Amino acid sequence: MNTTSKCLAGALVGLMLAGLACLDVSNSAPSADGDDEKRRFQFVRASKMILRLDSALGVVWKVAENGDGGWAMLGATPDDDDEPNWNGRYGLFALKSRVLGGPPQLLRVDRANGRSWLGLAKAGSRWTPIEEGQSPDPAAAGGEDPVADAKPVHLPVVSKEIIEASVGEESEKIAVVVQALEKEGLPMEIKVWAASQLAVFPAESAMPPLLDALQSEHPEVVVAAIHSLKTLGRPKAIPKILALSSHPDPAVREAVQAVVVNVP
Repeated sequence: MNTTSKCLAGALVGLMLAGLACLDVSNSAPSADGDDEKRRFQFVRASKMILRLDSALGVVWKVAENGDGGWAMLGATPDDDDEPNWNGRYGLFALKSRVLGGPPQLLRVDRANGRSWLGLAKAGSRWTPIEEGQSPDPAAAGGEDPVADAKPVHLPVVSKEIIEASVGEESEKIAVVVQALEKEGLPMEIKVWAASQLAVFPAESAMPPLLDALQSEHPEVVVAAIHSLKTLGRPKAIPKILALSSHPDPAVREAVQAVVVNVP
């Protein structure tokens, strides 16, 4: 996996773990009676700091949670492309990244035209625009459907060494991963990552959510959970895994068979 892919995967993990809802991107300003029209400033908590967004201009400031140092501006004001400014036009989201360490990553969005930027909550950070992806014409590509041919996203598992070296309590770190596995509405790829990631945590904490994941509606999640339970190597998980021997999905049955082969 190249550096760009790793950065993208990290951003995806952070974004999904934050549990962000779909962004409401609109091409028109809200009515004068709307709540957004009355609320120019938005405040967001991120790790040990507070962020302030001018929702009409897109300017972001940060300050320590105790107020030390006062408000410091992050990056620059976005170019509004001659769109009119209105309260609520810009939105700000903090993406959790404590598992990987470092300052939280921020996502700033422009609800007027759908543009978005990524930045870090630290002094001197620059906002990097998220470019629009290419949408090739299926007819021009010989009639093939690029969506149907797209390969699934595989998010990288963070090593035990990196997790142990990162800031925060172990209980907080595993809680974030368990939330990603159990939270409804998150993409299947995130749940697969979470089931795989649990294999690097202590068995006593990782096994309960992994055993629950064996009942997932997504076969990919079940397979990832089986592999993680196999890595943890606790005999009491074997009966729960063997109970899936007749699972309708062949990938699940194959994963179960791999465990059976390794049972002494």
